[in-house]
Amino acid sequence: MAEIATVYRWNLSKGTGVLTRADGTPAWFHLSTMSPEDYMALRVGDLVDVEIEDVPQGEFTCRAISVRKHIDG
Repeated sequence: MAEIATVYRWNLSKGTGVLTRADGTPAWFHLSTMSPEDYMALRVGDLVDVEIEDVPQGEFTCRAISVRKHIDG
């Protein structure tokens, strides 16, 4: 199920980042879950539409399987 999250941390050189979900839970993500246009323009604080799976990734309890820049409308 899609939800809106906020980019908390993003490191283009490593290709990884952390999102903050609406409930405050952090979620790990990788640039492979995004289109090149989105990951090149992504900034900390941006809203994104995400799909999350409850599969641990490193220190995180969940990870994003799809990340897209959020467009109001």
